[in-house]
Amino acid sequence: MRRKAVATLGAIAAVGALAMGAADAQAVPAERALSVEQVPNAGVTIDSNRVTGGFAAGILASAIEPGVTRIALNTTPTEACATNLAGARVGISWSNTTTGTSGDEVFAACTDGRPSDGVDVVTGTGSIEFTTTILGKGDQTFTVVPGSGSFTR
Repeated sequence: MRRKAVATLGAIAAVGALAMGAADAQAVPAERALSVEQVPNAGVTIDSNRVTGGFAAGILASAIEPGVTRIALNTTPTEACATNLAGARVGISWSNTTTGTSGDEVFAACTDGRPSDGVDVVTGTGSIEFTTTILGKGDQTFTVVPGSGSFTR
């Protein structure tokens, strides 16, 4: 009888632990895509004597936790990370016009031939305005039109 009671208590404790874990998992906010109004970066890439390609690159923004925004590059053509933008970085300057906070970040445009996961920025909540530029590898990538835009957190 004693073994049965211990086994029952163990099962109840396990169920309780699972329920607590499920409650904790549900408490974590989900990533939420934000609507970004923008003019994307546009530019060209060159080799020693000629233009080798072009790109248009806007940003994607997602709310990942309170006051934190994940910012990543969205490229066109999508294969630009395997060619034109391989090795490039993204520079972004942002300003929260609601709170007055601002900052600058630089992150890899691409990782392993695809757009990188970007950078997590503590923007706070409010209206965020930004400008972006693509920083090429050496002198082989040129931003012709810097990006700019806004989103609301």
